[in-house]
Amino acid sequence: MDTMTIIHRYALAALLLAASASVAADMKDPLIHDGHIHYDQDVWQTLPPDKAVQMLRAENIHRALVSATPGEGAEMLYREAPELVIPMLRPYKNWRHRYLWFNDPDLKDYLLEHLARAPYRGFGEFHVFGEDADSIPVEEMIELARERKLALHPHTDLEGMRIILQKAPDVVVLWAHGGFNVPVETLIELLDRYPMLIIELSLREGMLGTGGRLTPQWRQFLIDYRSRFLVGMDTYKPGRWADLPEIAAETRHWLEQLPQDVSADIARNNLDRLFPR
Repeated sequence: MDTMTIIHRYALAALLLAASASVAADMKDPLIHDGHIHYDQDVWQTLPPDKAVQMLRAENIHRALVSATPGEGAEMLYREAPELVIPMLRPYKNWRHRYLWFNDPDLKDYLLEHLARAPYRGFGEFHVFGEDADSIPVEEMIELARERKLALHPHTDLEGMRIILQKAPDVVVLWAHGGFNVPVETLIELLDRYPMLIIELSLREGMLGTGGRLTPQWRQFLIDYRSRFLVGMDTYKPGRWADLPEIAAETRHWLEQLPQDVSADIARNNLDRLFPR
C-alpha cells in the first residue's frame, strides 16, 4: 500500500468518525497541543485542509503550531480551523530555498510580505547549522521576531543554537527536536542560562528505553524542567500524516509515565502559555 493510499485511508476514517472520535478522545486520551505540525505541498495536494483538520481532531490535537513549504499550506489550514491552527512562517520560498535562505539578501522582504497575509506567531521550523546561523539575513529575521514578539523554531545543531541564543536571548526559541542527541547536561546548561529557551521533543533521541519507557534521567529532567518542553508529532512527510495515530499514541504513552500535572504542562499548558489565544 503506497503512502498516498494510506493517507486517504486515515482521512476517510477521520471523516466518518469525526463526531464520535472527538467525544471519545475527550473521554479517553489526554488533550495535546502540538508544537510541530507541517502541512506541505506534497500533503495538501492529496489531503485537503478539512480532512487534515479532521485527522488532527480525531487524535485529540486541539491546537498546533503549523508551518508549511511553501507557506500557503499553513495559511490554508489556518483558514480552515483558526481555533486549532497557530500559523508559523518558514523562511523558505520553496524546498530548494531551504538550503539558501540564510544567505538570501531579500529574505526580510519575503518575510514581511507573508506576515501581512496571516496572523503568524513565529518563524520556523527553519533549518540552519553551525556558522550559517551567523548571517545578516538571520539577524534580520531575529530582529523582526523581537519587534513583533514572534517565536523562533530552529532545527539546528549545538553550534547554531548557541549562535541563535546569543543573538536572541529575549526571544522565545523553540529548539526543534531538542537538538536530537545533544546531552541532557548540555540542555540543562542552556535552559538555566537562557530562560526563553523551550525544548520541543519530536523525534528526540535517548528519551525512551525498553518498551517505550522514559529513561530515569529523562523522566527526572522532564519533571525538573516541566515548564520548558513542548510535544510534537512533526508531520514532515506524507507518511508521518499516515502514521499520526501511532505517533500520538507513542507520545501519550510516555506522557502517562509522568505525574499528571507535569504531563498536562508538557502536553498542552506550556504551549498555551507561550501562544495565548
